[in-house]
Amino acid sequence: MESSLNITPVPGPKIVAILIALIICLSATSAVAESYRWKDKDGKIHYGAAVPAEYRDQPYDILNSAGVVIEHVEDTSIPLEVRAEKKIKQGRAPLISEETRRIQSDKLLVIRYSSEEDILKAQELEIAQLGYDTKVINQSYKSTTTAIRSEVKEAADQQRAGQTVSPETQKKIDQLYARQAQDEKRRKVMANRENQIRLRYQAEIERYRFLTSESEETDQAATDQG
Repeated sequence: MESSLNITPVPGPKIVAILIALIICLSATSAVAESYRWKDKDGKIHYGAAVPAEYRDQPYDILNSAGVVIEHVEDTSIPLEVRAEKKIKQGRAPLISEETRRIQSDKLLVIRYSSEEDILKAQELEIAQLGYDTKVINQSYKSTTTAIRSEVKEAADQQRAGQTVSPETQKKIDQLYARQAQDEKRRKVMANRENQIRLRYQAEIERYRFLTSESEETDQAATDQG
């Protein structure tokens, strides 16, 4: 059975200080700062603290604080957040117990949100941030599909007229199919990320519901005893 939490309202001026302290504690087990190296569509190499969304479905390198490559990522179907979490679990032993971490996380959860509706709003905001990238990918997929149909129709017309499809035309068709396959892969990655966001927030809603209902029961018991 899970331990009971006595969660009481926190005065406004103290919320920021509490949030900072909890975040520091929750970050205590983070590994040494890392950076990332990736290539843009023109083959130019870039470095940064995070891989931009439009390049997360392409291979990239993870570098340590000394700039040395510690991991080359080919399988980009695993989001950076999940990869980082796995790495932390595989690293050094945690400085605080799992129970202590859970309690701190629970307190942070009820401080961050005032209702389940707030959690849903945060979820939709995060999903909306994926919206632009998803829209661009879908537009690319649609335009590529249209171009494929046009090129294939033209090639078929040439063959029916007894003409030979030129190597240039065939190469263009092959490139379009390759682009379409890449767009399809990116669409699946984005759909997977959205699903993971929804699952994460659903877990937060269920935990928030448990904590707040438990708190209400504790308050009611105190009132009855009074």
